[in-house]
Amino acid sequence: MFERAAARMKILVTGAAGRLGSLVCKELSRCGHAVRASDRHDPAELGFPLTRADLRDPAAVSALLSEQDAVVHLGNLASLSAGPSPQAVLADNVAMNANVFQAARELGVERIVFASSLQAMIRLDDGRPSPPPYTIPYFPLDGEAPTNPGRNYYALSKEFGERMLRLLSEQEPRLRCTSLRFPMLAGDWLRQRLQQPVPLSSVNFAEALTYLELADAARLVALVLERQAPGYHQYFPAQTLRLDGYNVAALLAEFYPDTPLRRPPEQLDSLVDGITLERDFGFCPSPPLTVRVDRR
Repeated sequence: MFERAAARMKILVTGAAGRLGSLVCKELSRCGHAVRASDRHDPAELGFPLTRADLRDPAAVSALLSEQDAVVHLGNLASLSAGPSPQAVLADNVAMNANVFQAARELGVERIVFASSLQAMIRLDDGRPSPPPYTIPYFPLDGEAPTNPGRNYYALSKEFGERMLRLLSEQEPRLRCTSLRFPMLAGDWLRQRLQQPVPLSSVNFAEALTYLELADAARLVALVLERQAPGYHQYFPAQTLRLDGYNVAALLAEFYPDTPLRRPPEQLDSLVDGITLERDFGFCPSPPLTVRVDRR
């Protein structure tokens, strides 16, 4: 079902000036694909020709997608603080997503990868980590968890994006649509932070200790584009931080005692289940980082 695509594709990357977007452009180019980069900003050191465009403009989006085989849609406001108000983030992201997805359908673009968020399935009202009890649906967590955006307008914009892609794929069987529910995307800054003990109060248990290295995320996007199956699919590509002195069973007992389990705790070696990503794309994230906890 997940067959490999033709060796070379013409691929539009929106949000190409961002940290993930720039790495995706480089990875797709390394794999032999022809990359068209687009963003509202034009950084001097991207290393790729970039077309400045406002994705809220349907005509601009159609021009970008002309003659493309695929689109990697990363071009959203990345948090509630990225806009003048929460409702503006919701309105702008929904408009951008709708324009990209509809133009892809109309222009015959068959492959779509959408950067969704774990916030679509873990309720973080107003986008802030919540105190216990946490709203994680179950462990080990995977991309099939039901949506639960709560009062988080950023998460709502991602949920609507996923829903639009699912509906489009039902209407157009030729489409191959994939939502990647990214957790926190980490770079060298996380490694540097973890060189020192971290106060227990600053550990983000509300997001199940999950993160993904930026290089892994870019590698996964390339793998997905080359091996997408027809229809709609969604995944949760994540690694979990290891807390020094804790195994998974101890983490569950102390911090998630009421979260449903799909397997007995003694059978779990992670809070995340990545088996579908490994099966469908041969993807495994980098080894997990360890957090030394300061309980003072």
